[in-house]
Amino acid sequence: MKCRLIELMEEKIRGLEMQVESLVEFRKGFEQIMEQRHEVSEGKSSDLQMEAGLGNSEGRLGEKSGQWKHVTKRTRQRKRRASEGEIELQNRFAELENEEGAQQVVTEGDRARKKRRAVSPIGKGEELMEITPNMSPRRIQDGLKRITRENGNGKNLQPEGTGDRLENSTVTRKRQVYVIGDSLLRRIDRPVTRADPENRRVCCLPGAKIRDVDLRLKRILKGVGKNPLIILHVGTNDTARFSLESIKGDYARLGRTLKEIEAQVIFSGILPVPREGQQRCDKIMTINRWLRQWCYKEGFGMYGHWEAFMDRGQFSRDGLHLSREGNRLLGWRLAQLIKRALN
Repeated sequence: MKCRLIELMEEKIRGLEMQVESLVEFRKGFEQIMEQRHEVSEGKSSDLQMEAGLGNSEGRLGEKSGQWKHVTKRTRQRKRRASEGEIELQNRFAELENEEGAQQVVTEGDRARKKRRAVSPIGKGEELMEITPNMSPRRIQDGLKRITRENGNGKNLQPEGTGDRLENSTVTRKRQVYVIGDSLLRRIDRPVTRADPENRRVCCLPGAKIRDVDLRLKRILKGVGKNPLIILHVGTNDTARFSLESIKGDYARLGRTLKEIEAQVIFSGILPVPREGQQRCDKIMTINRWLRQWCYKEGFGMYGHWEAFMDRGQFSRDGLHLSREGNRLLGWRLAQLIKRALN
């Protein structure tokens, strides 16, 4: 639409240039007519002066020949007032009213209109909307929308020569990225979405387990574009309540749901839980090893964080959730993962 507005502005500029050229031509013709009229008027004035000179000479000859004329005071005043009140009324543009002047103006106007039609890039749409130099871009855009609504049969209103360019150029939309998981995703939306806020989303579901993500996944991804990137960080809450076989079954059901969506999927490894001790950590490490093999088998990606979160200072006092430093680290790692996956 912006390219279309630029083309319309260029067309307006060309129309203004042609109007200026027609006005210059009209002015030249008008000056020629005025020069001819001035020459004619000068010729008439010279003729009148010659006639006046002849009349005066005849009067002098009459006076010299002895012809006397009786003149009174009243007749002198009447003649003087009549001579003072005489006003010469003329139409300065009388020459423009004749057939030649009118025909010349009409032909120049027709020639200018034909030039505008020839230069105008709009084909069939010219019959429906006439673009004048005083029309604003918003008014032009509204007119094009109205023409598009009226022409339901799909008439081509594009400028000549731009159809191939528009067909060859494809509008590519950036891929959408969704990071979905439990409460460990708190306060990571800023580093994750900073590069592209319009196409990146962080969905934090506090206390969510694998089954909860499986149930809400389609509703979260409703209206998503083609081939999105989905990063899932879930499983920490499952390791505290369910067995290994139950957790594997939940991951398998989630994988079947993801395959129906047709997206690029990467599972984020489960983080350690410092407050639970060695038994819980061994269980999480076992699930992470199985998850890596299962993702490779199902065609998903897997990104582990175990070695990066061995410091106790990266967790809050409860030993489960991350501290601000841990949130920054997890957000930075996920942002780098998104960058590599999109490239």
